[in-house]
Amino acid sequence: MSGKPAKPGKSRKPGKPDRTKYGPTPGRGEQRGPAPRRRLPSPVSAVLRALLPLAGIALGVGVTIGGAAAMGDVRALHHRPELRMTMTECHTTGQSRSAVNHCRGTGDPGSTGVTTGTWYYNGAPNDYRAGTVATVRCTPDGSCERLGVGNHALSAGATVGGLLLAGGALTALARSLLESFAPARAAALADRRTVRALLLTAGAVLLLTVAASVLYMLS
Repeated sequence: MSGKPAKPGKSRKPGKPDRTKYGPTPGRGEQRGPAPRRRLPSPVSAVLRALLPLAGIALGVGVTIGGAAAMGDVRALHHRPELRMTMTECHTTGQSRSAVNHCRGTGDPGSTGVTTGTWYYNGAPNDYRAGTVATVRCTPDGSCERLGVGNHALSAGATVGGLLLAGGALTALARSLLESFAPARAAALADRRTVRALLLTAGAVLLLTVAASVLYMLS
């Protein structure tokens, strides 16, 4: 004995609203499709995307300030008298990479006003021993340091590196905000001519920064 055919599903009346939230009501026996992903509101998404550039800006500013402080120290060393110091005793404190060489010595201060007694050179190169003669710059109380090209390069390099980091992060932040709130302007920012102009401007600023840093340290 054959069974009765199944009754077809009832169709929704025209004009009746869908019962589902994300699409039309599926027919009987049909599977519901996955709900679309919820996207974060534009302000929240923009803030989250801006966190990394903001951290880069903060780090770049910190490095720049440190480099500027180091340039100030180098400039101060240039104002100290340059003297010849003969090491009479050196000893090392610390171990491995944290080792620091401390030397004592004497020299002829001439008319510079530096004490004629014992001079001290803390942080001397590890190969300095008794009898080593070095050119140093000393304070009146006999505290001496060596000034070389490395001091200038590290100070200027830290300043320029910090500016590069802060500038790159600032550009990334501006692009992120424009993509969130002004997509048309973000596309214009990615134009080849705009990118070329930004690179040329950044290069000119860096050259001026290096020149100004060297002049400041030598003045």
